[in-house]
Amino acid sequence: MQQYEMLQRIDSLETSLYQLNQQSEILNKILKGEEVDVSNIPDVPKETVNEPTNSAPQAPATVARTNNPESGGGTKLKILKPAEINPKNYNFYLPLKGVISDSFNLERKHLAVDIAAKRKEAVKSVQRGTVIFSDWTPGGGHTLVIQHPNEFVSVYKHNAVLLKKEGTFVKAGDAIALVGNTGELTSGPHLHFELWSKGIAVNPQKYINF
Repeated sequence: MQQYEMLQRIDSLETSLYQLNQQSEILNKILKGEEVDVSNIPDVPKETVNEPTNSAPQAPATVARTNNPESGGGTKLKILKPAEINPKNYNFYLPLKGVISDSFNLERKHLAVDIAAKRKEAVKSVQRGTVIFSDWTPGGGHTLVIQHPNEFVSVYKHNAVLLKKEGTFVKAGDAIALVGNTGELTSGPHLHFELWSKGIAVNPQKYINF
């Protein structure tokens, strides 16, 4: 009996270690702006994001730049199917009220929308989900990453203060951080906001009315 329980504990520890390694790999790629696969991240309740419907208008196909290992670490364009990027199928909360100082641009590898605002303004979660990263990064300063239903991930960088810890469940509109100017890649108080769908960085302005 004791041997059986010990084997169960070993299996549980191996599973936990595997999940931690997977999460670490995913976060490293997101924070570097690389393509990731979030299909193996544990789900959170799906009622928080509207499921796609067949009656919704189809958005035109778009492209995303991804790593191409066959070309020595270069990049290639990946076509996203309309069903994968149709913003009318989803309902996201505004992360911050402010002025857009820089838009999403694949050519410049700026995979985000920068929103200038007053220091210490509240940054809010765009949807319900789980905080999977809440820590300091050299380029992004105080950075927070949230996993949402339907394989969406949102990233919030350059914050002054992080209000939620890793593993915390949040609701749409919850305050998760305060606007700041932290990290090496910033030149003033603003939020660097990224939105990822199924491992591909998408333009937040197609999903959210800023």
